[in-house]
Amino acid sequence: MASWRHLSRVIVMQSFFESFVRQCELEAVLEYNLKEYGEKVTDTVFAKNLAQKMRRNQKKVEKIIQKHAPEWPLAKMNPVERTILTLGITELMDPEPDVPMSVAIDEAIELAKAYGDENSGKFINGVLNSVAHDDTIAKKTNPKS
Repeated sequence: MASWRHLSRVIVMQSFFESFVRQCELEAVLEYNLKEYGEKVTDTVFAKNLAQKMRRNQKKVEKIIQKHAPEWPLAKMNPVERTILTLGITELMDPEPDVPMSVAIDEAIELAKAYGDENSGKFINGVLNSVAHDDTIAKKTNPKS
């Protein structure tokens, strides 16, 4: 399960980034990328739900980023890091019932290490941990073990 969800997050992150940069419709980009690169994604519902949540909560997430990373104005923030933060904060705000907070944070850090620069993982970790400890934002999940 973890591997296809990780791939789903990669595809969602890349699709969200592409739609932001190209100013095009997220759903169309996501559908294309799922067909093109998602052969190992066994359940596209997770990816589609995450993308919809990211788009729906984008303005709220931007305010959260500004609150928890005030030294980094959104306009000057690395767009890859901004996209990964959007994904990670979305998963903290509106989590899937079976995705613990620690998994959402770890996944975002892994994306940052893979797609950001050498400091991206630390930056994402710091911001997401700050958000996770903000009880007004992060929803605690109790996944069944």
